Amino acid sequence: MAYKVFANGFPLPASDLNNYLMRQSVMVFASSGDRSSILTDPVEGMLSWLQDSNKFQYYTGSAWADLLPSFTQTVSDKSANYTIVAGDAGSMIRSTGSAITITIADVLAVGEKIDFYQAGAGAITFAAGSGVTLQSKDGNLATSAQYVGATVQKMASGSYALIGDLG
Repeated sequence: MAYKVFANGFPLPASDLNNYLMRQSVMVFASSGDRSSILTDPVEGMLSWLQDSNKFQYYTGSAWADLLPSFTQTVSDKSANYTIVAGDAGSMIRSTGSAITITIADVLAVGEKIDFYQAGAGAITFAAGSGVTLQSKDGNLATSAQYVGATVQKMASGSYALIGDLG
């Protein structure tokens, strides 16, 4: 739908209110439940502010989605060897005990990353899964000491950068 400039003195039909004002504004709701009960027929592109969670959401045409990414990072503890999954994107994996191997499977989208933190005494060793190339300084593939971190980020199809305190 187009953008419209309203002029003084012209009639304002309900269709103009619905098409130009209601669908092209940020609507404020107490909660997503409140929004669902009031706005029963959302249209793709609608934008809302939820007061209970303090976030903007937009309607994709089939569901409401967060407009801005969450800045809270999920932390999961690992004490045994592990292969990353798509759901790990944007999270931190913390090793809590002895040495473990993290296998980097080709499951992330380009640009997505996962942080790693060696909380325990054992190093985190990174291994390339099937079809994955890991690139790191001097080919180092393990954390260097306790209390250090590393990040793996997908750069292109099958190509991952491993960045951090590696030795």
